Amino acid sequence: MKTEVEQVEKNTVVLKVEVPFEDIGDSVDRAYRDVATKVKIKGFRSGKAPRAVIDKMIGRETVLHEALHEIIPDIYPKAVEKAGIEPVTSPEIDVVQILDNKPLIFKAKVQVKPEVKLPSLDKMVVDLVAKKTVADEVKKRIEKLRNKFATLNVVKNRASRKGDFILIDFEGFVGGKPFEGGQASDYMLELGSGDFIPGFEEQLVGVKTKSDIEIKVKFPESYQTEFLVGQDAVFMVKVKEIKSRKKPKVDDEFAKNVSKFDTLKEMKEDIKKTSTEQVKRDNEQQFRTNALDKLVELSEVEVPQDMVKQRVEQMVLEFQDRVRQGGEGGENSPWLKESSDELNALRQSYTEEAERGLKTDLALAALMKREKIEVSEKEVDSEIMRLAKGSKRDFNELKEEIKNREGNAFLKHRLSMNKTVEFLAKKTKVKKNKEKE
Repeated sequence: MKTEVEQVEKNTVVLKVEVPFEDIGDSVDRAYRDVATKVKIKGFRSGKAPRAVIDKMIGRETVLHEALHEIIPDIYPKAVEKAGIEPVTSPEIDVVQILDNKPLIFKAKVQVKPEVKLPSLDKMVVDLVAKKTVADEVKKRIEKLRNKFATLNVVKNRASRKGDFILIDFEGFVGGKPFEGGQASDYMLELGSGDFIPGFEEQLVGVKTKSDIEIKVKFPESYQTEFLVGQDAVFMVKVKEIKSRKKPKVDDEFAKNVSKFDTLKEMKEDIKKTSTEQVKRDNEQQFRTNALDKLVELSEVEVPQDMVKQRVEQMVLEFQDRVRQGGEGGENSPWLKESSDELNALRQSYTEEAERGLKTDLALAALMKREKIEVSEKEVDSEIMRLAKGSKRDFNELKEEIKNREGNAFLKHRLSMNKTVEFLAKKTKVKKNKEKE
């Protein structure tokens, strides 16, 4: 097999592939058998017509073209590997020559992984401005306990305030129609908790018991129920009761009531001990995120639009699967209709996230290649062992299952990317650390 690569546009190449006819003989044989089975030829049972008859009735050229359905998917990845290119989109195939006893020649036009200009590692400096402290975590957990053991008292002679709890019935409408999951009765909502979408709780501050309120909001781009993302909604709300919360005083008596300890000091020491490791993990993860953001910021890479579109379509398909599983409107859901305004808006909302994700993936892959970061089989086995323990599976059984499902390459790639992130974090310096514990 011969391969030639010609760059025709930025990040786009044409891969020319030439394959000796004898190398595709087995595929041609199978094509004859398939044609003989599919086509009815008078005087012959299905699959029994000889080649000479098929050539006369159907044509040798037709059979050769039929064989291409098997040949090209088999040959193309081998040609890609031999040529040393890294395609990021599906190829546009152009068959140049498919003739009897002559080399098969085809061209594949494809977008390839763009070049990434990485920064020097000495430029990897980040500001660590929001580092969590153990003291913060202790305060947070004590406040959580105060909220849990607070008492609620009915408010009679004033309007609602931030921090109050209100008992409500509500029904939501999008486009004038109620939507699934948009109704509830006797729902207790804490004003200021952020449990509802932005703007909802704010419009319930200053209301009185037995009020009927119309609330207008817009579902944010980050909303977890994706079919509602970006939608304008109206909620009809009935305020049934308002309660104020009285939190207990933080003292030894409080510690006795909410924990196994007799004193507040003992309880705080225990909280500090159990939260130290969690705070450490959270800060390390935040630092890795900051380092990765800085790498993407300093890297120069132009992501091909076809690559972005492909990632967006993948995200849309995953979303549609969730819609089907969740039963949101069934098969008549606008998010399952290819040309619907809702689906087009969803694609638009995904574009920035897709491009950002691709830039991150490309920058990490380029760093991994530049620094020659690899994962050993021992590291792969160690990860499988961790997964086996977590799922209470036999190590060898799980390893064989991953191998049979061709998941080994995926697992190795994920570990390589994680290892690259760890490498990046170790090489990243902190410009200013404001924390003092």
